[in-house]
Amino acid sequence: TDVTFLDTIYYPATMLLSIADELILGEISMAEENFDDAVAHFQVAVNTQDKLPYTEPPFWYYPTRHSLGKALLSAGDAAGAEEVYRADLIQYRRNGWSMYGLIQALKAQDKDATEIQERFDKVWAQADVTLTASRF
Repeated sequence: TDVTFLDTIYYPATMLLSIADELILGEISMAEENFDDAVAHFQVAVNTQDKLPYTEPPFWYYPTRHSLGKALLSAGDAAGAEEVYRADLIQYRRNGWSMYGLIQALKAQDKDATEIQERFDKVWAQADVTLTASRF
């Protein structure tokens, strides 16, 4: 279905719908334990989100790299997940979700996560949520 008529110079509707669609398809693939497909869908979502024009508040608030990193970890690609979480932390330096994912990725590779764990502990000290993954 062509929805390009929804786009304006102020609102990239088709890009936002694409992100939503790819995230949903990725989550379905994760639930089916089809991690390769999940990674592919989440990568499209990340690439699309990266192309969104800057605005405050952002057009898409959720960092799609959280889903991609989790899928890569589930697929056994801890090095790929590390790269994704580090890229997210460049944009969002104090994002506890990305720090948590990075800790998981480093531990999966038997790498030292002490520095990131210390940063995470400071950032997450007052949180009322206990993380079990880089996304719910």
